[in-house]
Amino acid sequence: MSMIKEKILQSAVRLFAEKGYQATSIQDIADDCSIAKGSLYKHFSSKEELYVSILERRQQVMVDEVDRIRKKQLSTRDTFLAEIAYQFDFYVEHGYYISRDHNELAPLGSEIIEDVLSRIRRSMFLYYQDILRRQYGSAIEPWKWDATAVFNGLIREYTFHLLFGYKPMDKQALALFIAERMDDLVHGLKRRSAPALLTDELMTEYSGLELQPLLASRGSRRDALIEMIASLIPDIAVPNQRKQELTEVTAMLRDEAVKEQPRSFLLRALMRDLESESELAFYVNQLRQLI
Repeated sequence: MSMIKEKILQSAVRLFAEKGYQATSIQDIADDCSIAKGSLYKHFSSKEELYVSILERRQQVMVDEVDRIRKKQLSTRDTFLAEIAYQFDFYVEHGYYISRDHNELAPLGSEIIEDVLSRIRRSMFLYYQDILRRQYGSAIEPWKWDATAVFNGLIREYTFHLLFGYKPMDKQALALFIAERMDDLVHGLKRRSAPALLTDELMTEYSGLELQPLLASRGSRRDALIEMIASLIPDIAVPNQRKQELTEVTAMLRDEAVKEQPRSFLLRALMRDLESESELAFYVNQLRQLI
């Protein structure tokens, strides 16, 4: 991704949050970036495509943090609590869409955006089901859809009270409360042998989805960040000799990172060199969490 494209995305996030999707024009974003409108269209064919890119990037933030939590090697219970707590951290910081306000919502008439939002919602539903399966195992299988619906509902409702009701709740205490209520639900369902309401036959729209794209592998995310860094180097305001050095450092980092036993001292040295350039520091910091 070029530096100009990154600047466009950052500008769009801010303007959509401040002015709203409908009130923000492509010309507004181009003016904010100090580029011609035609230059913006070289990167994004429409305001819809720009909004979709923001949504997908936002989703990737959650993917990266979930991956980080699961790599901590916490107990099953502590991982369960950490992932629940993170849902509130994420939505408090990012809101349901782009900001904490309703102002940035895209128009409902946009089929492209509605399709993307629908896909994200279904992917999140499967992710919540995966959280429950990791905690309760086969015990939840007969009621996996119903339990996920309840879990999803609890997270959404309490998030609403945090965001828009301004209710002062400790997120760790809230995560524990929800976890214990899910314990009660699962134990109650087992004790009563209650029939499932949401069956596989009723939930067929989820059968074609895979959880793996949501929980992207650490390696694929690492590779994507390295390629991002490589694509930014030509636009950095440094002499050509330094650009060549940075390109060689990135190539060395790429080669070393994929080794079965990469040398940690070399990875650290290469990343220190790259992050000395302010334009690359943000992506190097993300990469450091994955290597």
